[in-house]
Amino acid sequence: MIKPYWFLESPIDVEHKYYVLMDLLTKAKNNFNKKGFEKHFKEVLILKRDLESFDKKTEFSQRTLANMTDVDKNIFYNLLDKNLDLIGEIETIVKNSIETIDKFMEENKEVSFKYNSLVDVESYCTRYNLWDQGFLVVRKTEEEYMKVFSWFFSVVKIGDDEKVALLMTEMLDPKCETTTEIIKIRRFLKTNIKDFSDKFDCVIIADVAKGVDLETGTEIGKEKSIELILKNFNNN
Repeated sequence: MIKPYWFLESPIDVEHKYYVLMDLLTKAKNNFNKKGFEKHFKEVLILKRDLESFDKKTEFSQRTLANMTDVDKNIFYNLLDKNLDLIGEIETIVKNSIETIDKFMEENKEVSFKYNSLVDVESYCTRYNLWDQGFLVVRKTEEEYMKVFSWFFSVVKIGDDEKVALLMTEMLDPKCETTTEIIKIRRFLKTNIKDFSDKFDCVIIADVAKGVDLETGTEIGKEKSIELILKNFNNN
């Protein structure tokens, strides 16, 4: 995968960066009809997300920053300082790259549909309209255990801005045996989690399509669940 700060590396040239990006998109497209296409498609999504984040606030997305090593972070900030005189050219590269990826996505709608169909998200939150805490369960029929994550939202202040933050932690013990019945999943959670109360009952289930590795399915499930939660989240 290309480094997130690829557009800051020498040479800072609009035409050169266009061809660098097109090379990456062409390689991704060549893998869209192969097994494991979702990893290549996700790389394009991450690339677009980071470009949009940089365009808005001269910073990468929180998820990318969390995955970057200290060495890569230092390279990024050093490149940014080094190229301050070329910020206009860099901004043009970023905006053009976003437009190029948008066009690429439009031309490959069927792949986007295929990617999104890998995971079906079902939510269970009928008794209380609580969207600020709960569980995400990712399941795959042929696996012995499911992945269970506890999550909650909180509002944090960064500078003068209030942001909605999500904390998600995987529950490793006890393991949850695979089942397709929501009632069994809730029973498992209530039996094995000390602070599970009647109000702590927002459960989101992500069904991973057969043939998709659980790691990729979990990532897609988390992304789609976060979208679902944010759409319904009301901080009272």
